[in-house]
Amino acid sequence: MQAQKKMRFGFIAAALAAGLVLSGCSSSSEEAAPTEAAPAADNLAVAQAAYDAALAASLTFAYPGDAFDVSAASGKRVAMISINDQIPVLKQWTDTIAAGLESQGVTVTQKSDAGGIIDPLPKFFAQAVTDKVDLIITNAVPAALIPLADLGDIPVMTTNQTAAPGVAVAAGIAADPSFDYTIAASLMADWFCITGAGAGNAVVWGSEGQASSPIMIEVIKARVAEICPSAMVDYQDAPLATWFDGTLDGVAKNAVTADPSITHLMPIYDAMTFATGAGLTAAGSTAIQSSFNMTPSVAAGLGVSALKMDVGCPNDWFSYATVDAGLRLLTGNAVPSNYGITCKVFDESNIASIDATVENSVNWYGIDFAAEFAKYWTAM
Repeated sequence: MQAQKKMRFGFIAAALAAGLVLSGCSSSSEEAAPTEAAPAADNLAVAQAAYDAALAASLTFAYPGDAFDVSAASGKRVAMISINDQIPVLKQWTDTIAAGLESQGVTVTQKSDAGGIIDPLPKFFAQAVTDKVDLIITNAVPAALIPLADLGDIPVMTTNQTAAPGVAVAAGIAADPSFDYTIAASLMADWFCITGAGAGNAVVWGSEGQASSPIMIEVIKARVAEICPSAMVDYQDAPLATWFDGTLDGVAKNAVTADPSITHLMPIYDAMTFATGAGLTAAGSTAIQSSFNMTPSVAAGLGVSALKMDVGCPNDWFSYATVDAGLRLLTGNAVPSNYGITCKVFDESNIASIDATVENSVNWYGIDFAAEFAKYWTAM
């Protein structure tokens, strides 16, 4: 429990230091007051059209730059530091990014996992300095927790800290490949308004200290207000440690027990759905869930559990974008500001069309992202 407290307060400090405003995502709930007017049918039609387009989406890959010669990256050394690879998607990213770098002759000197607490981070960064690496890539580590002053001239990349186009990379950070989290948030809101016929009752969980959390919460709020203003939404926060220690299970159970009219749960990261789903089961609730990340461990239960929708922004696309950015830094090439990662919806209507037990980009999205990026890693 002490370690969990350290992690929680550390993330609060990091969020404040980074200037993140966690509006709508506090430790106490915030309820959106319903209005008297029902949503106009054309508003729901707009949401349905956006949702249907993402459900049927045939993704296309576009490389956001010119080809470059990666040969100079061979033999370079990279340290990787993750905040918590207990989260399935973070483990998936860590392994895929490392494999992509190694495919080009880069040596990954460490894959360090903080396990959800901040205390080991200084030791991990110190190890990278001792190993005289050429680049440090962090995985979901807020920039405020990176001891830049102690790293000398070693460049550092973060991931998913900008979280939306137009958000500036933190001072001292060389690059930050990211999904556009606003896409996933908008689709989650559309799903809620549609499946709730404009009048659902939802609990939405963000997660304190995660850079994408306030962005997703604000988009969900705005989209619900636009599409289904009569719906009820309670916004709560679930710090990372609570996903795994039984706390979030209990919070979800208590929420639906106290208010049996709750129809939807929307934990914004799909690793949270294990806990919120357990809470639903314990309470005997028929509420349904949606989320984002489309990790195989979660996707395998889509449609056969309370989880009915998951937004998939290809994890291989993001992972190889991170590899690409790392290779560009190692070879002195400029990093694109936006890798243009798009998304697809998976729900009960199309989940049977893929093998949900393992993310295979060709099977899931029709694109071999490793092969697509590799086309540009050559001299012109």
